[in-house]
Amino acid sequence: MDTTAKVVDALMRYGPRYSKISRETGVPIPTVRYILTKRLPKMGFNIKAILDYGALGLQKYLALFESSVSPNSMRGLLTLLGETMYLNYYAYFMKAKRFMAIFTAPLKYEEDLDAFLNELSSVGVFKRYELKKLKYARTLPFRARYFDFNKGVWRQNWTEDNEPIPEIFDEVNPHPEIDEIDLHILKELQKNAYIKYVDLSRKLGLSRQTIKRHYERVAKMIRMYAIFWFPPMNPELILTPMMMKFSDVERSRNRAVGIPFNYMELRTNDDDYYILTLLPSIELYRTIKYLAARTSLEEIFFLDMDYSMGFTVHYNLFKRKVGWINPFREGCKKIVEEIGLLFRA
Repeated sequence: MDTTAKVVDALMRYGPRYSKISRETGVPIPTVRYILTKRLPKMGFNIKAILDYGALGLQKYLALFESSVSPNSMRGLLTLLGETMYLNYYAYFMKAKRFMAIFTAPLKYEEDLDAFLNELSSVGVFKRYELKKLKYARTLPFRARYFDFNKGVWRQNWTEDNEPIPEIFDEVNPHPEIDEIDLHILKELQKNAYIKYVDLSRKLGLSRQTIKRHYERVAKMIRMYAIFWFPPMNPELILTPMMMKFSDVERSRNRAVGIPFNYMELRTNDDDYYILTLLPSIELYRTIKYLAARTSLEEIFFLDMDYSMGFTVHYNLFKRKVGWINPFREGCKKIVEEIGLLFRA
């Protein structure tokens, strides 16, 4: 494994801690710093802090819906839901003309979330929708051993050694020991994995000692530091963003999840299984052929990245002495009324 691959593997485990990465890999600190802050960004790599939402007391849900309007018209509504209604991520399926959305909401508000989506459907925003609880929606580790960091391309030997990735189910803590400061810090880490104590102190208006105390607590709620590769030049010619659905998770997962281009896996409560991938266009035929022969590949959805967006943890929906609030019930009527007027206009 080359030097950059070693640093990337260590980064996912320890985060952007130069000294720790250097000790674990034997790579000098200046080289670690150069790789993380110069080389990887230039190649199109992004580093994100991935939270354990279950540790924060939040359950993940998958919503699939057909919109009554264009994806461009839906963007404003989905941004609103991402800011105020526990929406964590959404993407648009081009050919199917459907959206997928992942919500991270307290389990006790599940019925209210469903009722809220039903209200949106009743005023004509959705043609139809379905909501499913997720057993997990997990960001997958970047498979550095299959990437050529000198050429900036995926290697083509990924079918030779499909190493297993453990299947880990989410567990939701019903009584998370968190506060508003914790969530503000996590939000800033999601925006910038490299942010320092001094910058957090200035942004949040708190002393460095307070930041340090809270940081040490929330660090345990970071599941991993994920690496994403998106080519800086002509990405639409190089990668094909897709989501694939498999009908038999037990038969399919071990084969499907090991493909190195994947970045997320989802499993619903009724065992529908999905993989999100940034598939190199040159590998499209070979990958589909490989999966069709070995798995229960059922559907393929092509994602429109112009209508895809992720959101940070909803720190604004957590109140002292109350915990996570319920925006669905209290704000539902007003929001639905405004949305209904907007979409009927």
